[in-house]
Amino acid sequence: MDDEKAADATAIWDERYEKGEHVGSQAVIEGDPIDFTQHKFLYQHAIAKPLTGSLDGWSVDSIARQFFAPPPAQVLAIGSGMAFLEEYLVAQNYAQHVPAYEMARTAIAGARARVADKEYAAGLDLRCGDVLTENLPTAGYDAVFVQAAIHHFDKIEDMYALMHRVLKPGGLLWFDEYIGPDHHIYEPEVLAIMDEVNDCLAPQYRWDVLAKHTRSMVPRPSLEFMMGHDPSEGVHASRILPLTYQWFDLIHRQDYGGAIMRPFFTGILPNFDWSDPRDQTVARLIILIEQMLTRQGVLPNYHTAVVGRRREQPLPPLTGEEERRINYADWPGLTAKAAPKPASAGLLARLLGRS
Repeated sequence: MDDEKAADATAIWDERYEKGEHVGSQAVIEGDPIDFTQHKFLYQHAIAKPLTGSLDGWSVDSIARQFFAPPPAQVLAIGSGMAFLEEYLVAQNYAQHVPAYEMARTAIAGARARVADKEYAAGLDLRCGDVLTENLPTAGYDAVFVQAAIHHFDKIEDMYALMHRVLKPGGLLWFDEYIGPDHHIYEPEVLAIMDEVNDCLAPQYRWDVLAKHTRSMVPRPSLEFMMGHDPSEGVHASRILPLTYQWFDLIHRQDYGGAIMRPFFTGILPNFDWSDPRDQTVARLIILIEQMLTRQGVLPNYHTAVVGRRREQPLPPLTGEEERRINYADWPGLTAKAAPKPASAGLLARLLGRS
């Protein structure tokens, strides 16, 4: 992505925050037709319970209690948007001081106005700018925090080098990210599974409120569409895990699927009556299908929450073999020999028409 497209992406985000259209412009946007992570029922069953064991749990709390105790003195936040989570870290005393960077001017302006009169406002330093050009101090931070922004990094290798450089020895990188295909151009085999699930839904569930038709297949955004929508969206998402393992020693990784959930519910969320146990059952069965296929290594994970410790010396770039299936549940790791799949996974693959 060149500088002109990067400027276009920043302008797009400025406009979305100004109009309040993006999920990041509010703490929670219930019923958003695109982002399943913003929907309470889907979040509880597809994310909260798998990550925390409780429908009412939140991985931010569970991770902060484990890795940010005592609270680090300086936590650099990158791509903070409206800084709701950065504010939470300071308000809950998970971090003492958070310098937070965001490129969209309207997002930073809105965040500053929101926290101005809060008693913990001094703990937040909200900055509009590009961290790659800010000349940040080497070894100046105890932790780096990124919430769903690494997949927008165009100069992703430079960003990893920066995050490594600004951390103190032993410093932590904490992120929660989309790690699926670049620009959300989904794998054909994943789309085929989703289409089969889509065929099982009654027509009233398949009405696409965005496309204005009853869908016969799940959305397939083209690269041309994605570049017009936001050229930074998922620009190098598939490189996040390989680069993380190269620069950081992972001490916590919780994958939470999304290969079906992320695209499947786009446009059809408003069709469900979420107070109706029958509609809840349909949604939970879709969640279960994804979770079962993900556990068996048939589907990749499109989302993960990671804490990594700064390596004293980065590893060489991962090999193709080391990257193979890196976002699958059966990934063997950097040095372990490839583990055989469970017999049940082979059976499931055969049932799905795979060799």
